[in-house]
Amino acid sequence: MSSLFRYLLRYCLACCLALPCFAMGMDRLSLDEGWRACGASAAAPAAPLHQLLRPGQLLCVERAVTLAATPPSTQLLVLSALASSELWLDGHLIGSNGQPARQASGERAGDIDFAIHLTPQQLTVGKHHLRLLLSTQQAPARLASPLYALYLIDRQDHRAALAWYRLPPLLLAGALGAVALLFLALTVLYQRQRHWAMFAALCLVATLLLVVELWRSVTGYAYPWHLPRLYAVSALTWLFSTLLPLYFYTAYRLPRWPLAAAVLLACIALAGALPAHFDTRCWLMFLTGLAASLLLNLGALWRRLPGSRGGTLIALASCALFLLTGSQFAEGGFALVVCFLLLPLCAQLLAQLLSERGKAARARQLENQLLRKSMQPHFLMNSLSLIGELNAQSPQAAETFVEALGAELRMLNEFAQQPSIALTQELALCQNYLSIMSTRLQQPCRLQLDGEAAGVTVPPAILLTALENAFSHNRYRHGALFVLRSARLAQTQVLTLVLPEGEARAHAGGGVGEQYIRASLHAVFGDAAHYASEQHQAGWRLTFTLPAAP
Repeated sequence: MSSLFRYLLRYCLACCLALPCFAMGMDRLSLDEGWRACGASAAAPAAPLHQLLRPGQLLCVERAVTLAATPPSTQLLVLSALASSELWLDGHLIGSNGQPARQASGERAGDIDFAIHLTPQQLTVGKHHLRLLLSTQQAPARLASPLYALYLIDRQDHRAALAWYRLPPLLLAGALGAVALLFLALTVLYQRQRHWAMFAALCLVATLLLVVELWRSVTGYAYPWHLPRLYAVSALTWLFSTLLPLYFYTAYRLPRWPLAAAVLLACIALAGALPAHFDTRCWLMFLTGLAASLLLNLGALWRRLPGSRGGTLIALASCALFLLTGSQFAEGGFALVVCFLLLPLCAQLLAQLLSERGKAARARQLENQLLRKSMQPHFLMNSLSLIGELNAQSPQAAETFVEALGAELRMLNEFAQQPSIALTQELALCQNYLSIMSTRLQQPCRLQLDGEAAGVTVPPAILLTALENAFSHNRYRHGALFVLRSARLAQTQVLTLVLPEGEARAHAGGGVGEQYIRASLHAVFGDAAHYASEQHQAGWRLTFTLPAAP
C-alpha cells in the first residue's frame, strides 16, 4: 500500500511541476498596453487597460494591434475581467459577453472569463483596430482593478494549457477526497483516534478548496459571483491553516492543546485580517499554519516523540517549497504543497496503522504466552502438593499460601491485558511470588530495591520471568536475596537485577523466558530498549535499559 502512495505522490509532483513549466512555455500576445478612450486623437497618451478600467463605470477604449505575420491557425482573444463587454475588430462586432450599460439595473452580467475565436483571415499581417466597450456596474468597489488579463493565443495551445492547469488539481482533489473517506471510515468503524479524524477533516477541506478554486476554469460563472468565491477560498484557507498544526498537536498528544489552539487561531486570524489582496491574505494564513506546524514538529523532535523525524522533514520541505512556488496561491503553491504535505502524511499514518496492528497481534501473543507460563503444570503441581502438606501440618499456613497463590494468578491475569505496567506493580507481583517460593522452600527469599521505582514503566512480568528462571536453574537451599538497582542516566532508565548463584540444577528449558523478556521490551519500547545478561562471580546480572519517562 505504501508503494502505491509513493507512486501517486511522484505522479502528482510531476504533474504539478510540469504545470508552471508548460505555462511559461506558452506563446501569447498580451494586449494590456496602449489603450486610449474611444475617439481620442492618436497624440493622446496611451495607458494600460488595468489602469483605465475601474468598478462602477462604462468604458469605451480602443488601440491598434500590429501583427508581424498571419497566424497559421485559429487564435483566441481571451478577456478575463469583472465586466460585461462588447468587442470590435476593424469595425466589426466580433463578440459580446453580457450586456454593457451605464446603470447596474440595465447591465446583464457577463462571464468572468470570455474567449472569442479569430480566424487567420481576420488576423492578416499588418495593422488592425481593436475596440472594447466594458461596463463594471456590479464589480465590488473594494477590488483595485476589475481587469485580470487580455491576450491573444493559439487555440490549441490554450486548450492544452487549460488541460494541464485543471488535471493535476482535479487528480489531487479526487485523491484527497478518497483519503478523507478512508480515514473517516477508520475513525468510525475501526478506532476512534482524534488525529485520524483531524487528518480526514484536513483532506476534506483541501478537496473543497481545490474544487472552489477550479470552479472558475471548469464551469465558469457570471462575474458578480467572483467575490463570494474569493470569500469561500479565504474561509477554507483559514480552516485548513488552523487544522494543519492542530493535527500535529493531536498526533503527538502534546499537553495544553486548548491554549495552543487559541494562540494559533489568533495568529492565523491576524494574518487573515491584514489589509491586503485576497491571494496575499491566503498566502499569509497558509504560511502561518505551515510555520506553526514546523515549530510543533521541532518541539516533538526535541522530545523524541515517535514519528517526529519524518514529520519535521515533511513540514520543513513544505515551508521551503511554498516559499519558492506560492506566488499564485491556490493555483500553484497551495496545490503543490498540499500534494507534497498530505500524501506523505497519509502514507505515514497508514504505515503506523499497519505497525500498530502488528503490535496488537504481538501483544495478544505475549498475553497468551504469559498466561500459559503462569499456568505451568509443574508449578501448579508443586503448589498443590505443598498445600496438601501444609493443610496437614498447619492449616493457617496453607490458607496463607492459597491466598498468595490466588493473588499471584489474579495479578498475572490483570497485568497480562496491559502492554505496560508501573514498576511498583511489577515489584508487588515479584514480592508475592517470592513469598510463595519462600513457603515452598521453607527458606527466606527476598527482593531488595535500591533506588526509585516511581515513574518507571515496564512490560508486565519481565522481572518475574527473570526470578522464575533463577529458581528454574538454581536450587536455593538457604534462601536467596535478589537485588534490583534503579538508576536514571540522561534520557534512559537502567534497571539492574542481581541474581545470586545457587546450586545448579538440571533444567530442560529452551530460553523461553529470555525470549519473552526481549519480545515484551520490543513490543512496548521498540528499538529504544535493550536487555543484556552477564555472569559474574556471585551469580548473574541482568540489565534492562529503558527510555526514561519525560
